Amino acid sequence: MSTTELRRPPFSAEATLSSYFEGERLGTVDSLHRLAYVPDDKLARLAGAVLEENWGRNRWVLRRYLAIHVGLAIRQQRYVSHDGRIVLCAGHLQTRYGTPVYLSFDKNFPEYTQPLYLQYVGDKPNVPQLPQPPDLPQWPLIPRGAEIVIAHEHILEQHQDRVAFLAKTPRVAQMCALAGAIQWSLFRDLPIRQLYLGVPSYFVPVYLQSREDITQAPDLIAPVQVQGEKLYVRTALEPYMAYAWARVVATRHDQLPHWLVISWHDRADEEDPGVVEEVEREELKSPTQFQTVSPPKS
Repeated sequence: MSTTELRRPPFSAEATLSSYFEGERLGTVDSLHRLAYVPDDKLARLAGAVLEENWGRNRWVLRRYLAIHVGLAIRQQRYVSHDGRIVLCAGHLQTRYGTPVYLSFDKNFPEYTQPLYLQYVGDKPNVPQLPQPPDLPQWPLIPRGAEIVIAHEHILEQHQDRVAFLAKTPRVAQMCALAGAIQWSLFRDLPIRQLYLGVPSYFVPVYLQSREDITQAPDLIAPVQVQGEKLYVRTALEPYMAYAWARVVATRHDQLPHWLVISWHDRADEEDPGVVEEVEREELKSPTQFQTVSPPKS
């Protein structure tokens, strides 16, 4: 832990734990790092204690998982304070024998930025009462036949490489193709729950070139947010990019679609977490123009 970081006042009762996970910081790795120092060896111990899976280079998906679940546990007060320590569940992660795994945070030294540091990872925390994992937020229902609103400029102009096979198709036809492919997947119950930009929403696989085998990876995935009777599609992403956002809300990685796990494994060791974080930053700061595509009338 670097001692050259910008100093902040040491943790006190006035600076509540939940304040570190409010506003735009909710669910970001930055919010976790503002609260606690998480040593690499503790992250490696956690990865080794739970069911084996590929957490990506330097286990960055596991850090994102902890950022979501530690934040939820703090906000829902699903932790135990004992002898100056804060103990909580490592989300819904379990050992290969089905035992929950716990995290124990101690108060950090006052000269360091973060008020806490991760001191213990394991299934036997020394506390009189074990904490319970936090509840995930409620996901909105997707209304049948909802109007699809597509951020056409962001999807088709700034990321033309993702729809290169539609390059010679008129813009209106491109949007209709995307909307039709999204509707096709929605009617077959293919959406995947995820937390995109910290909001409960969905990934919808977009099959544009072939629909013969939906166990194969789609051409794109569309993050879809439900707002009333409309579905907002802000961007289109490559299939593997859904993994980090979808994994944090899945109890086990093997509960995710097979194509998503395979797509992730093909890119996990080379993927830079900055790519996913940049997608979030772009979405938050970009002025988006939406184009409405209504479903066909029955």
